[in-house]
Amino acid sequence: MRLHSSVRPWLLTVATGIATFLPALDAMAQAAPAPASPYAAPTDPAPAPAAPIIRPYAWIKPTVVVAGDPVESFGQPNSTAVTAAGNPALVGAGLDDEIGWTFQVAQSRLGFWFAEKSPVRGQFEFDFIDFTKSSPTVTALPRLRIAKVEWSLSDSTVLMAGQDWDLFQPVNPYTVDIVAVAFQAGNTAFMRQQAKLIWHNDSLELGGAVGLAGINSTARASVPEYNIPSVAARAALLFGPAGRIGVSAIATQWRFAAGTATERKAFAGSVGLYGDVTPAERFNIRFEAYVGRNLGNLGSLSLGSGNATDDMDEVGGFLSAKYGFTDAHALYGLVGIAQVLNDEDVLPSYSIPMGGGAPTFAGIGMKSNLTARLGYEYRFDKSVAVMAEGFAFSSDHVLVDTDEAAGLDGSVTAFGGELGIFFTL
Repeated sequence: MRLHSSVRPWLLTVATGIATFLPALDAMAQAAPAPASPYAAPTDPAPAPAAPIIRPYAWIKPTVVVAGDPVESFGQPNSTAVTAAGNPALVGAGLDDEIGWTFQVAQSRLGFWFAEKSPVRGQFEFDFIDFTKSSPTVTALPRLRIAKVEWSLSDSTVLMAGQDWDLFQPVNPYTVDIVAVAFQAGNTAFMRQQAKLIWHNDSLELGGAVGLAGINSTARASVPEYNIPSVAARAALLFGPAGRIGVSAIATQWRFAAGTATERKAFAGSVGLYGDVTPAERFNIRFEAYVGRNLGNLGSLSLGSGNATDDMDEVGGFLSAKYGFTDAHALYGLVGIAQVLNDEDVLPSYSIPMGGGAPTFAGIGMKSNLTARLGYEYRFDKSVAVMAEGFAFSSDHVLVDTDEAAGLDGSVTAFGGELGIFFTL
């Protein structure tokens, strides 16, 4: 079909205009966003930042400790981490009536989480305490506290293996002295080489553990390595933000004088009650109570360690509370006590060599120990807190015959205080 000659110039003009306008339309289409379609697939959100493979954390804790009476830290006559009034037989000559003080940073801690957000993760934690060094500076050495692997088998079940807090009695009280807490005065469980399995739902927690029965810091394998393992269990009711209340137990058969003609096998273990509850806003209560036999032989920080002839039975516990008036100001305190029931069988914690000389140490050597602490915390922010705390101890030490004959009295009291800064990373 041929178009009329009058139409052809008009069509040529239209075609030329369209050809000129099309590139501009194409450019506009590329620049403008496409309209959203109600049937289009949703856009994926931006990926969250990846969790760090290694997350460090730290507590830096410079403190000043002042004692108006001799004190001791886990049997050593110093105030690195005060656990009792000092054994009068071990106080420096002529110094028992003087006020002592020290500046300490050894309770500071450094730790690392590895792959913390993964199903399988690891943790290391160190502090720098050495109770045989009264006020060290550059002679302080790292002490391994935690080295463990955690494996989340499901949302409700975790398997842990390595060196970690004992499954037994898992609560600690409030205090600025984070190494001493209420150990040897009602607070018992410490670190153990073990494997733990813990299951929980919204209202119940159940756990079990198998571990090395004790501690051996010598070069020669001995009772802990040749003993049957320790077994532990705990069960707790969970109340959500209100806390938990539970029971726990640990046990093994301990071998005294192992491998000799006088070897004796005896039960070693304990049962206990514990809780960490928040009955009201800003008010928290923590407690433990226990009864045990030869519990100190298992590496627990209690009074009773059996020997080749006698078992040691004991009872104890602690009660601790904290009340925050505001986000920045809080009061806290604790009372703890441990008592050996057959205290006539307790042996001294030290012996004096024939002909004199420095005493050697073995065991705890106390019939009873009571501690009371009252403190105030000012929290500047999430990273920095200042804590001031007063303490009192009443301790009943067993003395060797010569010291008793010399008129020393093993029942002693001590009072003092600690002022510290907590910096948390």
